[in-house]
Amino acid sequence: MRNRFVILIVALVALLIFSLVIVAQNRGGRGGQAAAPAPDNRPFNAKDLAGIWSRNSNGYGGGGTCRDCGDRGFGNNVPPFTPLGQKMFDANKPSYGRALGTDDAKAHPEEHIGRRRAVPPANGTDLYQSCNPQGVSRALIYPDPVEFIVLPDRIVQNFEWTYSIWTDGRPLPKEIDLARWWGYSTGHWEGDTLVVDSIGHDDRTWVDHFGYPHSDQMHLQERYHRTSYDTLELNMWIEDPLVYRGRWNADVKKFKLLAKDAIKTPEGWTGILEDLCAPVEYPGSRGRCAA
Repeated sequence: MRNRFVILIVALVALLIFSLVIVAQNRGGRGGQAAAPAPDNRPFNAKDLAGIWSRNSNGYGGGGTCRDCGDRGFGNNVPPFTPLGQKMFDANKPSYGRALGTDDAKAHPEEHIGRRRAVPPANGTDLYQSCNPQGVSRALIYPDPVEFIVLPDRIVQNFEWTYSIWTDGRPLPKEIDLARWWGYSTGHWEGDTLVVDSIGHDDRTWVDHFGYPHSDQMHLQERYHRTSYDTLELNMWIEDPLVYRGRWNADVKKFKLLAKDAIKTPEGWTGILEDLCAPVEYPGSRGRCAA
């Protein structure tokens, strides 16, 4: 009887240890990090991008809660600047990133200097802070949701403001009379990848939150590929011979598909929200407003 009792105790201890090991593994093992969520294996149409996608697992939130979805920068592998590009870069004073001259900035020499030069907003030159549009590449890097509205002749991206991608076969304009905040964009499919080319971007917008410049000669390409039911990958590059001495390939950005009721107001209204920066709400705003 006593031996049976000892055997029972040993078995219970072994079961407890095994359970703790399983829990630790589920928590990611090392450092208490959470394990990566299992991929969503539901069937999907790779060419159907309709829905609300976000680089935050809960829809909204500052720097991003999806840790492998990319940050607010285009990429750390910045090509060398042209003389004009260096002049434009030096003139831009972002308020996002590691603060200029701090120990934190000095401790990360592996990061391009553009990510280590943030100044207080009062000293910055970011026109987005005064209710001006932020432009395409920067909007795609922003961590809030984007809704894809798929129509027969175009795809509308609703960032809580809209950006149209024409898919009716029209070519990009050969000459640009007037640069636009959102440029001129066309899209087509290459297999299961949506390829978007855009030109004619207003040079007052920035490439990303770190204040990297571009001219009105910038060519931006976006390549969207749906890799699973709930995951959309975006690869981008820009070519701007007036500012950069080579193509700049962005870090891969990932978006997660949100449930239809994931975004909800306190009153229960669901769907993507409105986020318009109206100058009338900021009477002290500076800079030029979009026409």
